[in-house]
Amino acid sequence: MAQAYATHFRLIMGDAALGFDQAHFAERFARELAELTVLDADGIRGVLLVKDGHIAMLFAAETGQGHGAALLAHAEAHGARSLEVFAANEGARRFYERAGWQVAGDYEREFAGARHRFLRYEKPMIPARRQG
Repeated sequence: MAQAYATHFRLIMGDAALGFDQAHFAERFARELAELTVLDADGIRGVLLVKDGHIAMLFAAETGQGHGAALLAHAEAHGARSLEVFAANEGARRFYERAGWQVAGDYEREFAGARHRFLRYEKPMIPARRQG
């Protein structure tokens, strides 16, 4: 994750992304270990953190391998119905939209010492079919 922040998120956040280093994630994961889901397929391939039905973190080490989709399906099966992404993160936006997530909000907020634009996504509930 530290490598992803140093490369991909640095394009969005600037040098503030470098503060999300290995020590940052080690401390965060230790603190939230009980809530963390790790996809381990011959090594860690992804990490998922869901809090109160909100995906707080979904990270896949590689794109195009199905790891992100597996983590997202797991999150949805366990009640996840919202998440947020940087508005500038077009790859993540396409990923969630292909999976049926819809933009429910567009706003700016503070993150890592600067204001950034975010999109809130929600997954529409599919009504249960009536037996009859």
